[in-house]
Amino acid sequence: MTLILTALALVFIIIKYLIFVDIILSWLSLVWLKIRPEFISSILDPLYIGIKGKVPTTIGPLDFTPIVILIFMELLVMFIYGLDSDVARLINNLTTIL
Repeated sequence: MTLILTALALVFIIIKYLIFVDIILSWLSLVWLKIRPEFISSILDPLYIGIKGKVPTTIGPLDFTPIVILIFMELLVMFIYGLDSDVARLINNLTTIL
């Protein structure tokens, strides 16, 4: 069970990092550079569309969908850590290696 929870927590952590990369790349559009790799779009767009359909996340020109997803992912990771304390230890060991 620990292995499955660790893999699930890693997936959520990787999605969080992809969201940060997507946010930084979206800032480049302010200087007319439109860079968004297809693999990031294919992973994050279904998440964005799912959240936008359920929660109003746009206020004027600002879209808070990535922030809502980041908070949700962090809550899921904390829930997984609460289920099995070994998962947090394994994740910390993996991140120190990388």
